[in-house]
Amino acid sequence: MPSAAVHAQKTDLQQRQLLVVLALLSVLVQGLTLGYMVMEAQPSPRFTPVVFGLLLSVLVSVLTSTPRLAVAVIQRGVVALLTGWLLLNLLSVMVTHRPITSGLLLHTVVLSLLAFSWLPLRWAAIVACPTYLFLCLCASVSTSPDFPGVLLTGLIIPLIWQVTADGHTVRTERARNASLRELAATDELTGVHNRRSGRARLAALAERWAETPDQLAVLMLDVDHFKRINDGLGHDHGDEVLMAIARLLREVAGTGDVVRWGGEEFLVVLEGLKPQEARAVGLRILEEVRRTRLHGIPSLSVSGGLASLDEAFDVRDLVRIADQRLYQAKAGGRDQLI
Repeated sequence: MPSAAVHAQKTDLQQRQLLVVLALLSVLVQGLTLGYMVMEAQPSPRFTPVVFGLLLSVLVSVLTSTPRLAVAVIQRGVVALLTGWLLLNLLSVMVTHRPITSGLLLHTVVLSLLAFSWLPLRWAAIVACPTYLFLCLCASVSTSPDFPGVLLTGLIIPLIWQVTADGHTVRTERARNASLRELAATDELTGVHNRRSGRARLAALAERWAETPDQLAVLMLDVDHFKRINDGLGHDHGDEVLMAIARLLREVAGTGDVVRWGGEEFLVVLEGLKPQEARAVGLRILEEVRRTRLHGIPSLSVSGGLASLDEAFDVRDLVRIADQRLYQAKAGGRDQLI
């Protein structure tokens, strides 16, 4: 079932992959630059900063490829390393009075972009503003200061702040809307689909499996003697039972959708399984429920009705057939699958 947690994991993976690609591109660029400088007849004052940049790019590549490091930690580390790299280049300008190159200006812009994208506003400003002021100071002692470029870089930095701030707002709203959609589609107690979203999901799957309807089945389940638990032990114990059953269904059903159909009833949607395979999943669920032990609660069991799409006219008829078989199972003594 799609969830905010799954979406966050996917976003985290995408960001990590992007960081790896950027780090490898940086290694390539720095390596080519160093190779060009080695082939030059005269030594360049930029040789040491480029070597440092190459080592830095390799280090970033290693960090981004380390799965144990959180993406946020890697992002902060990258900003810190880029800041150090830029400061080293600016110190070189201060010492050698060499020209302010387009590479330094681009480095300043990229650093500001990453800082405002990845850090809180206050910390991004602490990184970007003093670094730019130091760039201005270095330009004043450079043999070729490129004041128009330095001034243009100063104009670009607040534009970066504005664009990234708008981007943060858009992402926040998207995340909020996604959370609201998930809340609207999720049963608050158990965390599985609620009945409304379950119906929509089942309808979509019915269209997908219209050519092979025998490979879409639904399993309607009802917790046996649930009223005794609620009335005899209290609603807290009843809620505990429902949450435990929902967890078990998610584990056993695998990729199948789990829906709290109402009260103590659950609907499990099984797709891509042959009828005998779907029945095997249903029987396993019944067995796992029998094995479940909750403190202070008697042994549990569920009754189930299983039906496949090839037996029904449409989705509503499919659910009706499964529901009828569920009640046959309960009438026949419970703790069985029909």
